[in-house]
Amino acid sequence: MTSKAFAAASNAGQDTVSSSVPNSTPSTAPSTASSAVPNSATTFRPGFLPSLEGLRAVASMGIIGTHVAFQTGHDVGALWERVLGRFDFFVAVFFVLSGFLLWRSHRSGYGGIPRRKALADADGGRKKSWAKYYKKRVARIMPAYWVLVLIVLIALPVGRGADLKIWLTNLTLTQVYFSGSLHGGLTHLWSLSVEVAFYIALPLFAIGLSRLDPHRQQGRRIVTISLLAILSFGWPYLPLPYPEGVNPHIQPIAYFSWFAAGMILAELESLQGVDTDAARARVETMQRWARRRPLWLAIAVGALVLASYLGPEGLVELTNWEFTRRLLCGLVFGAAIIGPWTMAPESRFLEHPIIQALGRWSYGIFLWHVAMLSIAFPLLGVKLFTGHLLSVTIVTVALSIPVAAASYALVEEPARRFFARVWVNR
Repeated sequence: MTSKAFAAASNAGQDTVSSSVPNSTPSTAPSTASSAVPNSATTFRPGFLPSLEGLRAVASMGIIGTHVAFQTGHDVGALWERVLGRFDFFVAVFFVLSGFLLWRSHRSGYGGIPRRKALADADGGRKKSWAKYYKKRVARIMPAYWVLVLIVLIALPVGRGADLKIWLTNLTLTQVYFSGSLHGGLTHLWSLSVEVAFYIALPLFAIGLSRLDPHRQQGRRIVTISLLAILSFGWPYLPLPYPEGVNPHIQPIAYFSWFAAGMILAELESLQGVDTDAARARVETMQRWARRRPLWLAIAVGALVLASYLGPEGLVELTNWEFTRRLLCGLVFGAAIIGPWTMAPESRFLEHPIIQALGRWSYGIFLWHVAMLSIAFPLLGVKLFTGHLLSVTIVTVALSIPVAAASYALVEEPARRFFARVWVNR
């Protein structure tokens, strides 16, 4: 990726959707799905998957790792350092997870994304369904995000010097569309801007695929999503008149393939609700392969090492081909990390209470860790790009976790409950 797309911007991606189905908040979702299914289908109730919550914790730590590596100067040089630099592939993990969870909620009839019935509803049901979906997204994402932006730009040294454009673009999550809008302490939020664009567009995908029965035509739906993902790789090559300073390598469409991987995983998971011998056989085969964890770990590590080896390393602009190559490696990495646990989700490690807590706080960890990283250096008395990888990592993690826990307890959950009561469900 370009320097602005990954390392240079100190970027990170973060799924802001829960591992439960409907409302994007951890551990609060009902686990039932619509029972209006065809004769060949049984009622499939996709519920909360603790292992995915645990993977959010793992991915958030990986993202801290890549940013610490960059700011300590350990993202270039030896292969292991270059691998740390490519820990930005945990952005792909969060994007795949977002695609899976939101498309899964659409398939099950939750989350407010319009289904076929809503599309045909003449009394405004579609508009109400859309409104509820968007309200949930806003209530989940924006309160904690706005608190971060305000504190960084007002109170932290790393955020000083923000002009009106920086204020407006960062408060509205439009910073990827305007030059010079990735500001200190907030540079990693380009990926949240990309993710929000996916949230906005998702109902359009639901409409586009509404004529393909979700219980009988998974194959055609998967082919359609796959074709759109392939087309998205051509985005950087289009001769579009970008304003000077706007990077095409951090535009939302360029990353659709990562979200599409999650959507395809949701389609595959839904085969568990199809009551035919062929579907059961496919599910058993997928679950058997999904339980081969060492294989998928090897594939993920292989994609990471390959991207690190091929380079380029460090803070450089990428050609479109280099960007495409890195997108492909990130796609393999993200799908290999998330995919096995969507079909065979059991994991003692990922379901450990400590990992689950970190998963609940992972959105706050993502939001705050770059700001905390800017504090770690003066606390340790070290300068940027002068090493001290381990000590800076320890301090950054030690600062980020309690701040994230406070964000969850004092902002995210209270805001979610408040908006659900006075706004979302009206």
